[in-house]
Amino acid sequence: MGQALEPLFTTDDAGRVTSWGESAARLFGRSADAALGEQVVEAVRGADGTLRVVLRSEAEGGGWEVFPGDASDQAADADVEGPLVRALFSVSQLGLLVVDRDLRLIRVSAAAGSMHGSASEELLGRRLDEVYRLADPVGDLAAARSVLETGTSVFSRLVTVLGAGGYRQHYSVSAFRLRRADGEVIGLAMTVLDVTRRERDAERTATVSRVRERVGRSLQVMETCQDLADALSPGFADLVVVSLIDQVAGGDYPPLRPVDTEQLLLRRAALRTTGPPDPDLAVGGLEAVRGESSYVRALLESRPVLLRSGRDGRLSDTPERENSLRAAGAHSMIVASLTVRGRVLGLVRMFRRGRSEPYTLPDLQAVESAVAHAALCLDNARRAAHDRALASTVHRRLLPRPPGVRLGIDTAYVALSPTADSGTWFDVVPLSGARCGLVVGEVSGAGMPSVAAMGHVRTALRALAGLELQPDELLARLSDTLTQLAHEWTGVAVSGDLALTAGCVYALYDPIARTCSVACAGQPAPRLIGSDGRIERIDAPVGPRLGAPDSTPFAMATSSVGDGATLILASDELDPALSQEVVDRLLAVYSTARELADGMFTRLAADPRHKGTALLARTRPLPTDRTSVWDLPSEDRAVSDARRLTRRWLTERPGPPSADALDSAELLVSELVTNAVRYGTPPIMLRLILDRSLTIEVTDSGATTPNLRHARVTDEGGRGLFIVSRLTEKWGTRQSSTGKTIWAEQSWPEE
Repeated sequence: MGQALEPLFTTDDAGRVTSWGESAARLFGRSADAALGEQVVEAVRGADGTLRVVLRSEAEGGGWEVFPGDASDQAADADVEGPLVRALFSVSQLGLLVVDRDLRLIRVSAAAGSMHGSASEELLGRRLDEVYRLADPVGDLAAARSVLETGTSVFSRLVTVLGAGGYRQHYSVSAFRLRRADGEVIGLAMTVLDVTRRERDAERTATVSRVRERVGRSLQVMETCQDLADALSPGFADLVVVSLIDQVAGGDYPPLRPVDTEQLLLRRAALRTTGPPDPDLAVGGLEAVRGESSYVRALLESRPVLLRSGRDGRLSDTPERENSLRAAGAHSMIVASLTVRGRVLGLVRMFRRGRSEPYTLPDLQAVESAVAHAALCLDNARRAAHDRALASTVHRRLLPRPPGVRLGIDTAYVALSPTADSGTWFDVVPLSGARCGLVVGEVSGAGMPSVAAMGHVRTALRALAGLELQPDELLARLSDTLTQLAHEWTGVAVSGDLALTAGCVYALYDPIARTCSVACAGQPAPRLIGSDGRIERIDAPVGPRLGAPDSTPFAMATSSVGDGATLILASDELDPALSQEVVDRLLAVYSTARELADGMFTRLAADPRHKGTALLARTRPLPTDRTSVWDLPSEDRAVSDARRLTRRWLTERPGPPSADALDSAELLVSELVTNAVRYGTPPIMLRLILDRSLTIEVTDSGATTPNLRHARVTDEGGRGLFIVSRLTEKWGTRQSSTGKTIWAEQSWPEE
């Protein structure tokens, strides 16, 4: 009774030792650590005597209990062994194979023959790889030979077999070596368990996991669609087509369910195939929904639809499309709608073709989980794209509108930003002598404090530019202004712990001299693109940011700018995106600055990494009839000569001016030339520039700057500049290395 209650050891259904008592250790000379997990034939090898085996019921956990036996037990074992073997090979649902040392089948159970689809007797005498179309014949046969040579058993090895029709079947195979009583190896015993359903369920689970891992990493609509296609193929589908409703692909809101399928158009957004591409399924193409009942069902029912081709089945209601799919070898398809929050975004079509297993009903549940996640991610990407476009549009509208066309130059801008409260700005500042200041800058931080600081900096820059300062001197004074502003704002955070600083590039363009003078504060120097397409960067050193503690002086660089050239001033955020390739492609298509800016915005706005501001200025030939220059003598007759030359030049133009405008122009010329003759230093030069207004410039080599005086009634002089100030819109003085220029702008009637 003690032996009945205390077996020597126990095994599982596969014959592996699961427990090993002290009696077994003494009897067989093997410790429990060495015996556990081994096959019975290996654990008791070389032992004398007999053993008695008792089969345990399923309720007891299955397997066998092994007890010491005696001579009388041998007869009992013989009585059990025969019926047991016969039952295992004829009744058991576990497939059993016995092969010889050449891996040829010498015995096959009924279950194993049924798995193969043949009678057991038909398989005898054939080698394993002749009976089964192994997906990995080299690896599987090598594993079997290794068991023969080493005696180390293999448990639960996954073996894939190509079954009827080329479809894959998966089996869990265990193998252990068979030896006679004298130790001679006679072959292998194998257990075969069909795990095809388990593996296919695992593949479906892996597909859903792959979709959840890969889809949603980007907030780009098209990239998200492609990520979905890449996650489904290969592995789950041989061909995947992701289509968006046309209005969604264009950036509009998706329609609410139920949708009007009669008017709905789908635009292909992504494609992935394991075979050659199909020209009929190119990305970007449009197709109607109303022609396909499977599309309509998927959209209206919001659940995947399974179709199979064959004698009674079709994949498409359109004959041309059906023929194309059959020619590509497609035999089954799943159509699923991309629906989220009651709105329909599009459709996903998955095809299997060739020798791939056709889709089955369990696949629909995996597809439903995958497309639900993809639809949510796609809607997030669509919302982000809409927000980016809206923010960029609002930001563009909030920025000042520069004059589109000035004498000799055409300007436009590009503003890209993820938020409308960014501190980036641009400006075009009209200056005397048909010159203009081109500005691009950004204030540190974001939010309303940054926007307020931007307004202060822009206003201060315009005021300093009106003083006719050179770019380097202007940035130096602007930096002092920002430093003072930062002290006044002590305790008001601009953005976290960032100090109040600003980056700025200021370019002074003179269309008459055809030069551009540039100074930079923490921003890259402008690009200059010649009329021949050659791109170079103006060699202006980049100084410290405005308001920064660095006291390094700003430097200025002057470059010649020919007609038909393009200046691009970009913030340091946007500058890297304006590569040679991007600029070349845009210049090859667009001619005006506005077209160039719109093309640049369209190309760059879709990518959230591109943000910042760029100002574009395209030079134009200066009209020869818009300016004239004369050298005047340094004597009293210069005044009368200047009046005569002015009247003749203005009256010879088409559409002569009114008498009042002409008289005012003569008076202004007379006063400015008189001032130069009396107080200036030769040589004296008169220049007239006619744009939206008439600009009168008188230049001499003296350094003394005139001042406006309010003469008393008894004074005989001192009223010249006072008269100038009353007759003009604005006037001023600018210094140069060779002297000074007094200028005045008079309103002029349009021709």
